[in-house]
Amino acid sequence: MTDSTYLSRAKGHASDRNTRTSALRRARYGNWAVWTFVIPPFGLLLLFVIWPALYVAYLSLLKWDGLGPSRFVGLANYARILADNRFGLALVHNALWSIGALIFPTLIGLALAILLTRTRVPVRGFFQVIYFLPQMISSAIVAVIWRWIYYPNGGTANAILHALGLGAWQPQWLADSKLALLSVFIAYCWVANGFSMLIFQAAISSIDESLFEAAQMDGANWWHETRYILLPGIRQALATVLAVTAIWSFQIFDLIYLTTKGGPGDATYVLSIGIYNNTFAYRRVGIGAAWSMVLLLIILLLGSGMLLGKRTARPDRGPGSAG
Repeated sequence: MTDSTYLSRAKGHASDRNTRTSALRRARYGNWAVWTFVIPPFGLLLLFVIWPALYVAYLSLLKWDGLGPSRFVGLANYARILADNRFGLALVHNALWSIGALIFPTLIGLALAILLTRTRVPVRGFFQVIYFLPQMISSAIVAVIWRWIYYPNGGTANAILHALGLGAWQPQWLADSKLALLSVFIAYCWVANGFSMLIFQAAISSIDESLFEAAQMDGANWWHETRYILLPGIRQALATVLAVTAIWSFQIFDLIYLTTKGGPGDATYVLSIGIYNNTFAYRRVGIGAAWSMVLLLIILLLGSGMLLGKRTARPDRGPGSAG
C-alpha cells in the first residue's frame, strides 16, 4: 500500500471525526436551544398556576380565619361544603348557567356569523364591530349598563314592556328571585355572542367557496349547504367555542357580583360567589379554598372532556379523505 493511499485514508478518517464532532455540537446546541425556550414558560406556569393551586389545596385542609393561627382539619372542610345547602344550590345555578351558555350564545353567534358571511349585508364591517363591541367592554361597565336597563322606574326593559301594552307588568328584574338569574344571564349572552360570532366567522370564511358553488349548481338550497358543507367545515371551531364557553361559564363572577352579589337571597348564588364570601366576607379561608378546589376539579374535567371532543371532531386525514 502506497503512502498516498495511507494519506487519503487518514484524511477520510479525520473528515469523519470532524463530521461526527460537528453533529454532536449541533445536537448539544439544539438541546440547549429547546430548553431555553421551554424553561421560562414552564417556570411562569409553575410560579403562577401550579404553585398557587397546590397552596390552595393545602389551605383547604386547614381551619383558618386568614389572620390568626391555623389548625389542620384534613377533609373536614370538604365534608362541610357537601353538607351545605348553599353549595348544592350554587352548583345547580352554575350547571344551569353552563347549559344556557353552551346553547344560546353559541347558536346566536353562529346565526350572526352565517348572516354576515353568507349573505350580502351592507356595511358588514360596521355590524361586525357592533356585535363584537360588548366583548371589549369591561364587566363593570356591562353591569352598569344592564342595571340601568333593568331599573324598575324608567329602565329600558320596563319602558319596552310599557310600549308593547304590558305596562301593568313592571317586574323587578334584579330584585325578583324568579327573574334575577335569567336577567343576569341575558346580559352575559349580550357579551358572549361576539366571541362565538368571531370564531365562527373565521371558520366559515376558511371553507372553500367552490364547494358552495358546486352545491348551488346541483340545486341545493340554503339548508343543504348549511347541513352538508358549512356545519362539517366548522366542527373544529364549534368544539373550540364549546370548550371555552363551558370553562368561562363556571368561572363567572364579576358580572353576577356587580349586579346582584348573589342575591336576592341566593337566587344568583354561584360557586365563585361562594368562594369570595367564604374567604373574604366570612373569613373562612379553609372553606373557601375547598370550594375553590371543587371548582378547579370541575373546570379540569370540563376542559379534558372538551379537548377529547375536539380531537374527535378533527376531520380525518387518511388516504381517502379530501385535502
